[in-house]
Amino acid sequence: MDQLLKCAAAYQKLLNITYRIILGRKGKLTELSLYFEPVSFHHLIGLHKLKDLRIARANREKVFHDILSRKLTYHSISHSKYFHLIEQRLLPFSNLEQLLDQNKLFFRYNTKLNPFSLIEADYLLSTPYEKNDIYIFLTKQDDTAQYLCRSFFPKEQKDYTVGQTIYTLLYKEKICLSTDEVQIQYNRLTPKSKTLHTESN
Repeated sequence: MDQLLKCAAAYQKLLNITYRIILGRKGKLTELSLYFEPVSFHHLIGLHKLKDLRIARANREKVFHDILSRKLTYHSISHSKYFHLIEQRLLPFSNLEQLLDQNKLFFRYNTKLNPFSLIEADYLLSTPYEKNDIYIFLTKQDDTAQYLCRSFFPKEQKDYTVGQTIYTLLYKEKICLSTDEVQIQYNRLTPKSKTLHTESN
């Protein structure tokens, strides 16, 4: 399968999934609800970096569907002179669901610690992939506990976790929206976890 199509197909599956995550730090609990929207794919995969191609500025949701319908392919974007900037994220991105299913390190992300970065996010998930780390940045939506994936890329020279506040993962469940099926992936809370109060951060 075309690698770009493989990435889009993998992301399409996530549109039917929500992750409910509870983190802990210094006795306080914080709950996050991670969901996915079609428009986010464009930025996550790095298509905005291909400045010499029309798709960099095109309607993001339309680009996503054009990839799924095979109107836009890996071959067509590989002609960009900026393609090398995103090439290394395509293979791990097609495994995004598997990466999110792992229970790895969560950090509260402070943008001030990386003043030369354009990334704006609230949390950072760092998870291993083939002898390297993958960074997944999460951004809060309005005044809710709902979050979207904002950025995705493999670790290169810069370590984005340096100085960031680490949180302890206490609970994580994966919810299939079409069936309401709940899969508990991690649970360090007591059986009385339903009575615990969490902070929507």
